[in-house]
Order: sequence, then structure tokens, then C-alpha cells
Amino acid sequence: MIGRRWGIGVGAFFTLMLIPVGVAVWPRPLAVALLIVYGALYMVTPTLVWRAPKLRQSAFIVALLLIGVAFVGVAGFDWLPTLGYAYAIAALLWPVRWTVILGAALLGGYALAVLLSHDDQWGEWIGLLMVVFDLMLMGMLVRSNMALQRARHELAAHAVTDERSRVARDLHDVLGQSLTSLALRSSLARRLLERGETERAARELAVLEHQSRDVLTELRATVAGFRAASLAAELAGARAALEAGEITVEIDGDPEDVPAHLREPFAFVVREGVTNVIRHSSARRCVIRVRPDGIEIHDDGRTATDQPVDGHGLAGLRQRLAAVGGDVHSGPARPAGFVLTASVP
Repeated sequence: MIGRRWGIGVGAFFTLMLIPVGVAVWPRPLAVALLIVYGALYMVTPTLVWRAPKLRQSAFIVALLLIGVAFVGVAGFDWLPTLGYAYAIAALLWPVRWTVILGAALLGGYALAVLLSHDDQWGEWIGLLMVVFDLMLMGMLVRSNMALQRARHELAAHAVTDERSRVARDLHDVLGQSLTSLALRSSLARRLLERGETERAARELAVLEHQSRDVLTELRATVAGFRAASLAAELAGARAALEAGEITVEIDGDPEDVPAHLREPFAFVVREGVTNVIRHSSARRCVIRVRPDGIEIHDDGRTATDQPVDGHGLAGLRQRLAAVGGDVHSGPARPAGFVLTASVP
């Protein structure tokens, strides 16, 4: 609504500038009538057809041009620059190529008319040339501003989408292993209580309480966008989670040997891979190999046909590794089990 009112206001402002022209051609009623129709159509055309199909826009522009040419034909070549009003609408609504063609047609047609009439009307032709050139530049500037506005809106939409994807991916990564570990420790504490091992159950419940607080802290940091994963911490958490699930774990390699920019994506690989081992594999043993250019998680559980093939977790890992020029591969291992590998060439 504001844009429509603004367009009408600008059109009305420039239409008022035609009043002196009307006063000058007042003795000729037909010229005055054509000028009134010309000004009125100029004032409302942008508002009426701004978002209309190209065919409708072109129909209004052609009608405006014909009325303008008729006015110049009746009033005289001295008023040729008034065709700039019609050309301004064309410069705003038509593609640049069409605008150039129209400008060339107007200038060429008038030049031909001057040559045939043998009148010295080149001053008016130069005036029309300046008007056409200025309006052509104005139209290009308006289009550039419109393209910039569209780009800004698209970037804002992409930013919102990317932020939603980041939050969804990080929540999956945070809650996946953490909740799985909490569930395992809860189950272990229950079994210990059933067997009467109250002291050990109390220790497990204390660990469970501490982990629950850590998960809440991680969750808040994830939503706020301040969370950064630590490879060393994830390896320690993986060991604790696997042992709580009664899975023998072996960690080969030093996280300090991994380049700093790869530690965070590798940390998420550890988190996702260990979560899948605990949830899906029924494994008894898991080996995590850490190398400067890659990380591998190998379990001896069920084959890949029983494992998640390409869920949200693996898709998120591929996005993280792609950001550092790496890739993730997963599949059955020989002679048995499942292997998840992340590598950066």
C-alpha cells in the first residue's frame, strides 16, 4: 500500500510539470485534450501495471507512446521532449534491451523527420537525446536497486534457513548421544538397584545427575549458537557411553595430532558414530581410530542392512565435513560389523 501511494505521488508531482505545457498550447483544444489524457495515463500507469504481466505492461506503454506522439504531432516538434514521460515508464517496466531499441527508434524517427522537413530542429533532438539517455540510466539504476533488494531478501531467507538447519543439526548431535548415554546409565542404575548394589548404583545416579546438567548446558549453548565441540571431550564421552552400554572400547590415536580446524567436525563424527553403535549395532566391541586427516569408528555388531543408511545424523556429518573439504563414508566392515569413516584429503 505504501509503495502504491508513493508511486501515485511521484506520478502526480511530474504530471504537474505539464501544466506550463498546457498553458502554452491552450489555443489548440485538441492538443490540450491529448495532453490531459497523456498526463493522466502517465500518472496511473506504473501503479496499475507494476506487477502485471509483460503483455499488459507493454499495452499501456504503447498506448502512452501513441498519445504522446499524437500530442507532439498536433502541438509541434518543440514539445518533443514531453515524450520523455512515456519513455520513463518504458525505462522502468521494460527490459534494458527494449528500452534501448525504443530510445533509438524515437531519436532516429525524429532525426529523419528533421531531415525531411529541412527545419532547424536539432536543438530539440539534442534535448530528447539527453532525456532518453538520462531516463535509460535511471531505469538501469532502479533495476539494480530492485535486484539488490531481492538479493537481500533472498540472503535473509537463506540465513534463516541455514540457522534453522544449524539448530536442528546441532540439537540432533547434542541430544542423540547424550540422551542415549542417559538412558543407558539409568538402565544400569536400575539393574544395580535390583541386584542390591546400592553403592555402585548411587555412583551411577550421581554421574547421571552430572550428565543431565551438562546436557542442559549444551542445549542452551546450541540454541544460542555458542557451542563448540571438543574432540578430546567427545572421545572421553564416547568411552564413558560405550562402557556404560557394556561395549568394550579402544581408542587409537591422539586428538592433539588432529589439525585445529578439523577437531570440531571430527568430534561430531565421534558423537554420531558412537550414538549409532550404541543404538543400532548390538556390538560388543568398538574401535575408534584417530588420525590427523581422518577418523574411523569400527564396531563388530550387525551389518549395514540393520543400520541407519542415511538419516539426519549422517547427512549433517556430510555437511560438516564438506565445509572443510572432507567426506563421510559408511558401510559394512569385513569380516563383520559396521564402519564409519570421515576423511579430509
